Amino acid sequence: MEFGVLHLPTSPAELPSAMWNELTVNRVLVVVAAVLAVLVLRDYVRLVPLLAGCLLRERGNVEIEHSVSQARNRNRCSMAGLFILCLLGSRYNLYPAGFMQRIPVSWHTGVLAGVMAAFLLLRKMLSVLSDPLTRKKLDSEMRGAVHHALYNYFLVMLPVILVSTALFWIFRAQDGPIRYSIWAELIVCLVFAWFRTGQILRSRYSVLQTFLYLCGLELLPVAALVACAVFL
Repeated sequence: MEFGVLHLPTSPAELPSAMWNELTVNRVLVVVAAVLAVLVLRDYVRLVPLLAGCLLRERGNVEIEHSVSQARNRNRCSMAGLFILCLLGSRYNLYPAGFMQRIPVSWHTGVLAGVMAAFLLLRKMLSVLSDPLTRKKLDSEMRGAVHHALYNYFLVMLPVILVSTALFWIFRAQDGPIRYSIWAELIVCLVFAWFRTGQILRSRYSVLQTFLYLCGLELLPVAALVACAVFL
């Protein structure tokens, strides 16, 4: 009698969408995300004119920092949006790091929230370290605009991400195209934020200084995030 050779996969297969939806913790988190979206909807609507200004010119980011109440609205909306992004990341495997395969799927959203928190903490630490240098030429509003520009453009892109994901879901698309679509939209968000940040810095610094700032405070955290996904 001859027996075939069993080839085991090197990593577990993705969890089918039906099984992901059946997990109680994921259902609860979806409800929480919906509640958060409703709670910050009014704040987001108030932000829309200022976010539109950020798209048109880099000075729009400074105008958000000029209004304390709008800056707080932006921060609340950003936190809710990042939670929604972590939920999408769990559902569509947006962060395909090796260590994620060894963690129960029911914990994926929480782990992604931790990864996101570490990313934001690294950005904050680098910003604090550079503050003595930027304080010489940038006022408080411009420093805030430089640090928070990424949040502004993430909020601009978030409705696009949600609508495109919903359309893919309505037409029963596979997870792969949805994942690549979200990745592409996030990359657009990053590039636009870096471009506008560079414009703000360029108004006070040389091209070389602007480039070094972007490398140290913007590219480095993203590189660390990607490196963790590749090597861990």
